[in-house]
Amino acid sequence: MVKVVRAYKRSVRKQQIIKQMRIWHENQHAYSATSYKLAKALDIRPSQKFRDILNEMVAEGDLRCEEASPPGRFQTRFYLLTEKHIITEKYSHRHIRVNRRGQNVGQLEMFQ
Repeated sequence: MVKVVRAYKRSVRKQQIIKQMRIWHENQHAYSATSYKLAKALDIRPSQKFRDILNEMVAEGDLRCEEASPPGRFQTRFYLLTEKHIITEKYSHRHIRVNRRGQNVGQLEMFQ
């Protein structure tokens, strides 16, 4: 049985968050997310450390934070991607790994 890796560096977690938000944005699934929704999508436990990472990303300018009060609920923070991550995704390269019987035999590069 393969052990699932849950211990990643802070920088890798930040990249995972940005990548997940980009995927949601491209598929028009969600443009904003709560910390709980992001943690569940990344298969980690929602904790104060995870919220600290999100708040650090807001301070660095990678994410934007908006507070809202849905009717009948507590005040909630929604995290959104900044424009620099949305625009650069449109003009970046996409790499696709080609596997044969579980072995990496090549890589394709698509231009958008």
